[in-house]
Amino acid sequence: MAREAGVSRSTVSSVLTGRKFVSPETREKIEAAITNLGYSVNAGARALATARTMTLGVVVRFHEAEFSPALATYLVALSDAARESGYAVVLLTEPDGDAAVRKAIAGRQVDGLVLLSVVEGDPRLEPIAESGYPAVLVGMPEDARGIDSVDLDFAAAARLLVDHLADRGHREATFVRWPDDLYAAGSTYAIRFASAAVQRAGKRGMRLEPLSCSVVPEQVRAALRDELGRADGPRALIVHNDAASAMLQFALHDTGLAVPENRSVVSLHSAELARLYALPFTSVESGPDVVAHAAVEMLVRRIDSPDAPAEARLVAPRLIERGSVATVA
Repeated sequence: MAREAGVSRSTVSSVLTGRKFVSPETREKIEAAITNLGYSVNAGARALATARTMTLGVVVRFHEAEFSPALATYLVALSDAARESGYAVVLLTEPDGDAAVRKAIAGRQVDGLVLLSVVEGDPRLEPIAESGYPAVLVGMPEDARGIDSVDLDFAAAARLLVDHLADRGHREATFVRWPDDLYAAGSTYAIRFASAAVQRAGKRGMRLEPLSCSVVPEQVRAALRDELGRADGPRALIVHNDAASAMLQFALHDTGLAVPENRSVVSLHSAELARLYALPFTSVESGPDVVAHAAVEMLVRRIDSPDAPAEARLVAPRLIERGSVATVA
């Protein structure tokens, strides 16, 4: 196969095992050779030869204050990214996340762990830090305990959205947030976005009026409808709550209001949500695919190089302009 692809045998091995980075061009040559020769990988033999399970564990914390469809997009993206690197994925969803992690480590059930919905002081980090087991956090706690971590730069995203409103003359906005329980639980992405938004608004002379919303569709629609119906309410909204982003169009229809004629809107929500609901708001999309591929890449690298320095990687946000913000004279 190496001769067919015009590369070394070690490079072919790197593609088959996913142990090292191989350029897309070289990977394409090897994959073409695999197809031409009708080669298939014996997963059992590879696991025996490498002492690996070729499986990654995804440890999920389901919080009732989170929007489960948005979390599901990360699970799909992680599964796709793992498969592309030659790994299968198993979900670890036990209520006691600390116990689930300890069990996986003790039994060597997987080659590495991906932790979702990371919170400040997350108890799942302790057994990983103690054992040095390969792991990556999708989330950015203040103290990552020396564990690799990756996430969208939610603070930078908040600044982009606040600046977009301020640059167009807005001096007040309703800040549609996640339920209070999510902040109290220490959710890193919610806290980082909220802190940065408030700080940036203060620097830009903008007043943010917080509105915590449920993630239950009927409840969030009613809350948004009430907010939009206020005669003295702000004429702009900055939304960081995926359920609220999805329901906002319905609430606008309920109240007979239009964007940007009657209300200006900016939002941070998942790219999949934007596609499913055809959201017309100027936004930053969280991009689970980018974060998931980075997480798997970092974890595979950690499996190969357990003593390498820990890495914290922030994915740069990108503002997508959709004309949902009016200019205020």
